[in-house]
Amino acid sequence: MPILTRCEHCQKLARVADIFAQRQVRCPFCKQIFTARTTEDELPTAVRPQGSTPQLASGVVLPRPADSSQQLTALNGSSSSIPTSCPTCKIALKNGSCSQCGWVPRTNGVSIDAEEQPLICTNPACGTANSRQARYCARCQAMLPSPTGTVLHDRYRVDRLLAIGGFGGVYLAHDVKANRPVAIKDMLAADQAEFATRLNFFRREAEILRLLEHSPIVPKVFDFIEDGQSAHLVMEYIPGKDLLKILESQGHRPFPVDLVITWAKQICDVLTLLHSQQPSIIHRDLKPDNIMLLEDGTNIRLIDFGTARELGKTARSRVAAKTRVYTEGYAPPEQVIGKPELRSDLFALAGTLYQLLTGKAPEGQYTALELRDMLMAPEGKIPPEQRWLYEMIATNLAEDANDRYFSAREFKTDLQRRAVTVSTACPACRHVNKVREPHCTQCAAPLTEPMHGCVTCGKVNRQGSRFCTQCGGRLR
Repeated sequence: MPILTRCEHCQKLARVADIFAQRQVRCPFCKQIFTARTTEDELPTAVRPQGSTPQLASGVVLPRPADSSQQLTALNGSSSSIPTSCPTCKIALKNGSCSQCGWVPRTNGVSIDAEEQPLICTNPACGTANSRQARYCARCQAMLPSPTGTVLHDRYRVDRLLAIGGFGGVYLAHDVKANRPVAIKDMLAADQAEFATRLNFFRREAEILRLLEHSPIVPKVFDFIEDGQSAHLVMEYIPGKDLLKILESQGHRPFPVDLVITWAKQICDVLTLLHSQQPSIIHRDLKPDNIMLLEDGTNIRLIDFGTARELGKTARSRVAAKTRVYTEGYAPPEQVIGKPELRSDLFALAGTLYQLLTGKAPEGQYTALELRDMLMAPEGKIPPEQRWLYEMIATNLAEDANDRYFSAREFKTDLQRRAVTVSTACPACRHVNKVREPHCTQCAAPLTEPMHGCVTCGKVNRQGSRFCTQCGGRLR
């Protein structure tokens, strides 16, 4: 329920939600900050409520409005452009405020446009609408994103909020020194220990983006700034929409096959560069949401490397359990249990291609089984000229990582050939073996590149080996 209070500066009456009792609020008339008094003793005598109708000093009774619109009109002297529902809870305002989160709209009679929207708490368990001047959520005390018009570090003017998440917001801003639009990723954390943990992830994302600065589909990094309990990553602004939003807006109509193949080859180049680092880096969250389509409708940018991480420097660290970060449907079984590897990214890429080509969200290895049935169907559900592509996708959606391609480079090779490689000749005896066999079945010559050493005995085996050739231990 709202409370009646008087501004200490302009002496005008205003109603605010009761959750702001004894807190500092901004006067809707003079815009000054004052403390919202709640008890009759704290209110000036002239405005103490008597019964249900508080009276003014002149003896004029301030009528109790029948609904929120009338109440705001009584305070504003205007009824134009009055909001009738909470912007976050989407429920009708009662008595001038939201009964769910306590949000109170501006009360100066001016309409609320997109740039004047309240700050929505990033805590997924909260979601409260807050004043644009607040830095911490009034309900859960989580840090809030920066409001429009804020100038960060005396250089970057926030124009609007592009996206919001549990870790912070992404803004469109203007670099006043370089005179260019930029995207700023803001990391929010009220707790100091949590901030230190998140800061490590944030720094790593900046380092990965700098590592990929020569890739044409990765946004450029301009600046990384740490300032007390906040950090900002300043990047190239990418105008456009992510592929998932585009799919949804066009009724899940698939993208052209040739265009999807072009995108896939570009993504393979980025994955190859990540996986070839020492130690290797895995993306862990490749999906249509993280691929932006530019306004030209052809070129893409791969965004959000916040979940990327190093795989590990030693054989034991590579197979050790890691933080379980994944998106259901795009993540293979080994990633779900916290043990991702390089081929986990190939699984995610295959699921992404499946969705872009069919308009349907992938369901992990179950999609691979569905594709196998479609490929074997006599009625030919898949066009003959596209069978190779769906065979590739099914192969890389395999439940066992050893049944997938070895690398993003191999993935790209078959995309360029527009055919699935099924066999390879032994360089020693020319015997034809199945593709990805670690050793020739005739002369035992190695056919694939070396992989990391066995965790048990340290023996270096060949890619595709399921068991160590020295101790017989299971390999990953």
